[in-house]
This record gives sequence, C-alpha cells and structure tokens, in this order.
Amino acid sequence: MRHHQLIVAVPARDEVDTIARCIRSIDRAAAEVPVPVLLVIAADSCTDGTFEAACAAETEFCDLVVVKGKWGRAGAARAAAVRHGMRHLPADNGPLWIANTDADCVVPPQWLRVQLELAGEHDVVAGIVDLDQLTTSPPMFEAFTSTYPLDGDNHTHVHGANIGVCAGAYLAVGGWCSRTVVGEDHVLWNAIKELGHRMRQTTVLRVVTSARTRSRVIGGFATDLSKIDPESSAVADLSIAS
Repeated sequence: MRHHQLIVAVPARDEVDTIARCIRSIDRAAAEVPVPVLLVIAADSCTDGTFEAACAAETEFCDLVVVKGKWGRAGAARAAAVRHGMRHLPADNGPLWIANTDADCVVPPQWLRVQLELAGEHDVVAGIVDLDQLTTSPPMFEAFTSTYPLDGDNHTHVHGANIGVCAGAYLAVGGWCSRTVVGEDHVLWNAIKELGHRMRQTTVLRVVTSARTRSRVIGGFATDLSKIDPESSAVADLSIAS
C-alpha cells in the first residue's frame, strides 16, 4: 500500500536540552519523503522549557504542532500526539503512516524514507537504537553493544523510540495504551501481532538515543542501561531485551 501522508509522534517530558535537536533531525528526514509530514510533539507534565523550546523550533520540510498536557505516562502522551495528528490531517488524503520516536533521540536522514519503503509490505516495523557515542563513555558503549543482540538485518527488540505503523493496524488495536506505565511499545506490538498483521523487525531502521541511566519509570530503557552500567555498583548480568 502506498501511504499518502505521515505523522511523527514524539512524547517529551523535561527534554529542553534535546528537543530542538530531535526536531531538526526529523525535519531533515522529512525532506527525503514525497508525502506531507506532520510532526506532533506532546509536551507531558513538563517543569522546564520543553514546550517553549519545541514551539520555538523552525522546520522547513514538515509541519510542526506542539501540544501540552499532563498525561503522566509515555503511552498516554504518544496516544495524544497521534490523536491530535489525526484530527489535524484531512481524512481524504489517503492512507496514513505513523512514525514514533522519543525527544532524546536523533533520527537519521533516511529514517522516514526507509519506513515508507518497508510499509509497502508490512503493517508495522520496529527498528533498533544506538547509543550516542559523543555522550556515552566507551565502557558503557561496549557494555551496551555486548548485551544488545542483533542477527544480521533482523532483531527481536521493540522500542517506542523507533516504531512505525499503518493507521489501519494502529486503530484496529486501539492505538497506544494510555494506562500502561511502562512497556507500552510491547503492548502495542503484541496486540498488532495477535491480529495477524504483517510485521518486521529490522536493523536497517535505527535511531540514536541518550545513554542516561536515571529512569522516570522503573523498567524503562534507562533502567535497563543502569543494570549494565560499568560505573554502577549494581551491575547485573542481564541482556537488554527491550
């Protein structure tokens, strides 16, 4: 199926230091696709200048909308971003693809183009994350690489920071679960899988994320990183499976 429009949904909670960089990277990626791109930032319960920084950002290749709320959970903020985007776009412009990432991520220029290419044969695609080598210590980078299994072009990871889905599959499962405190990405993925949709997990689709180990919720990606942090006294022999 050829998709005629695209939403990029990004939850942001106290990400004033990273949100502008994230927006710039998505704008660059939008330049490589032949369809309209709407970027929706959901500023969730922010106590810093995230909302203002996002509003001040300028984009050239995509439309930018910033919404503010107190959803309190990443899944709820993601759902709000998608919901707002769907209301904002005309309903008669054809099939819609929904790309998702996080406010502390940087996406490569080909990120959206690759998703649309994969969307021709898949209803949902999941990529991988790379740690930012500029801000990650060599020991931490090595520890992450050794505990993050990949299999050539394939993998078994699911990250809300790097997942794309067609609107039909998204709506069929009710979208992002607003009640889920952690693991909303796995909840969405498994719900779509149960309905028998076409799925793909590929290393071709990747984003760069921060290596922070202080998590806003227990059990998130930062929690996983804290367990393998060589500088932590609580290093666990545990592979990252998120």
